[in-house]
Order: sequence, then C-alpha cells, then structure tokens
Amino acid sequence: MANAELEKVGFIGLGNMGGAIAERLARSGAVALQVFDRNPAAADRLVELGAVAHVSARAVADVASIVFTCLPTLEASEAAMFGADGLLGGSMMRCCVEMSTIGPAGMAAIARRFALAGIDVLDAPVSGGAAGALKGTLAIMIAAPAAVRERVAPVLAAISPKVFTISDVPGDAQNMKLVNNLLAAANMASSFEALALGVKLGLAPEKIVEVVNAGSGRNTGMDDRKTGAILARRFEGLGKISLLEKDIRLAFEVAVAAGFPVAAMPSFGGMARLWQRAVEQGMSGEDVSALVKVVERDVDVEVRGQGV
Repeated sequence: MANAELEKVGFIGLGNMGGAIAERLARSGAVALQVFDRNPAAADRLVELGAVAHVSARAVADVASIVFTCLPTLEASEAAMFGADGLLGGSMMRCCVEMSTIGPAGMAAIARRFALAGIDVLDAPVSGGAAGALKGTLAIMIAAPAAVRERVAPVLAAISPKVFTISDVPGDAQNMKLVNNLLAAANMASSFEALALGVKLGLAPEKIVEVVNAGSGRNTGMDDRKTGAILARRFEGLGKISLLEKDIRLAFEVAVAAGFPVAAMPSFGGMARLWQRAVEQGMSGEDVSALVKVVERDVDVEVRGQGV
C-alpha cells in the first residue's frame, strides 16, 4: 500500500517513552505518522523513518483523525491538548489516545472536555519501558466505550499485541497503571536494598543477581536491564526517578480517596519514602536504576560489577 493511502495518525510527545512508541509505529508501516514535540530535534529519527514533523500539536490534529499523546505530567498533557496551538483546535482529530500517566481524575476531566467538542478519548497508559516499546512487547491498558476501543484497535495492534481492556470508563486504565507502578517501584526498592545487603555481607553482586533470578526472589526490580545498569555504574535508559516518584504520589492520592490506608502499609510506605528521599537528594533527573545510590550511601557500600 502506498504511504499516501495509509491512515494519518498523530503522535505528540517524543521523549524516552513516547519516542520509542512512535518509532515502533513508524517502523510498522501501518500508518502515515504525523509527529510533534516541543524539541524539534526529537522528531529527526522519526522523519528518517518516514514520519512527517509538524510545527505544533494543532497542526498534527489538522491532518490526523487519531492523535496519541505521551507526556510526562498532567500539566504537559493539558497544554498539548488545550493550550495555544493545542489539539482541541485541530480540524481533523476525532479521537485522542492518552498514553501518559496522569491519574484518573485528570483523565476523566480531559475526557469531559473533549466530549464537549465531539472528540472521543481513549485512556491508554502503558507499561514495559522504552525497550519494550521498540520490541513491541508493551502492556497497553485501555478504558473507553467499545466503539472507541474498536476504532483505535488496529493502531494499537501495530504497537503491541498486549492490549488489556480495563473498562468502558476513561480513568480506570489510569488506576490500573498506578497499581502496576506501585508494584514496580516496590520491586526496585526492595531489590536494590537486597543487592546492597548482599554486598555488605561480602557476596559478589553478579552472583546475587544470578541466584535471585534463578530462584523465588526473582522480580522486575532484579531484571537484567536494571541490575546491568547498576553493576556497570551506567545509570541510563530506564526512565527518570521524578516520573516514577510522581506516579507513586498519584497512587497514594487515589488510594486515600478510595479509603485505602496506603500510607500505613509498611511495604508501600517504606518504598515511597525511599523514592521521595531520592528526589530530596537532588536525583529527580537521574535514571530509576540510580535509586540504589540512596541505599548505598546509607549502608556505606557500592554495588559494582567485577572489573568495572
């Protein structure tokens, strides 16, 4: 099929995660990708893959009927959608797919505002990291009426086959993402503490990783990407501490609103405090794998691979 015959699909936000998802879409050949990011250079590799870069979110919404957004905060999403030259002013867009993690209240408010303009919204946060996005293994959680889900299904399939319908109500997929990220954050916190303890006890960190991943302690906090970054002392490629700490705070907010005493839960409360301490220590912009450095400073060890 000639590129001109493909459906034009937009993508706003080409950072670590958004850029990887957009690249997956571009490489799929399933759509004619239209992109925008406030940093024009972020679109360069996508243009090389056949995407068309635009000067604003509105310009994307003027040509694409479905537009994806993947941005770091609710404020960034609202600016891209409703700000000057935002999506809401576009003449072609009929569905906005929000892949950001912004919480259920923010998602519901966005859906209501778009509904007034006759625009559908699909709540569609993701889990699996940029590497998963490029490989097509992301878990995509979706919430919207069936007709909206069906409309976007072919595009989602080009991103990943792992699409999980949560409900018909935008906001519910956000709740699912927050539950997932609480567990992911807890896995990292406990795994990094275990690594530091093992080193304090004189164990080789490579051996700790090998044994744990072969046994009952295996979890996502001890996977090869995170432990590889730590042992090599190259803390990069997995997302910023500030973004996951933001998700933890959002999860606590929805838990409290639901009457769930999450702050009193030892595992949740303790791990949240560790992430908060990382932010307080000026590590917001560092990679999530760098959380181990907070633990290392507390116990006076360094988790470093042999020969590094």
